[in-house]
Amino acid sequence: MTGGTVHDLFAEAGVRFAYLFGSRAAGTHRPASDADVAIMPASPLSLLAEGALAERLASALQVPSVDLVDLSRAPLLLRGRVIQEGRVLYRGDEPARVEFEVRTRTEYFDFLPSQREHRDAYLRRLAAEGLHG
Repeated sequence: MTGGTVHDLFAEAGVRFAYLFGSRAAGTHRPASDADVAIMPASPLSLLAEGALAERLASALQVPSVDLVDLSRAPLLLRGRVIQEGRVLYRGDEPARVEFEVRTRTEYFDFLPSQREHRDAYLRRLAAEGLHG
């Protein structure tokens, strides 16, 4: 993988689309904050390729480090957070990105009532039993 722009780095690594999320996307970062970047690779990246991409992205973005998240392996709640709070950083395959967002939102909103029910049951039990049971 050669140097270059962020766009070039993603294209060379076979990334379909990417998001910046976390404190840098929200504008609440500090100078020493890393950049949280979520990627959707066309095919799985090896740990070595992932590490090389993170290193080169850090240089291109002029940040201390990049924390990469592979969206194809990320849990639903993290995927939902990325598309709700993140900013699109790279659009190599826009139809795939849109399909990913639609699918993630559908799964997320289908899951939300169940997650809320579990949370509410936990809070009721905690209120009834107290912190120390």
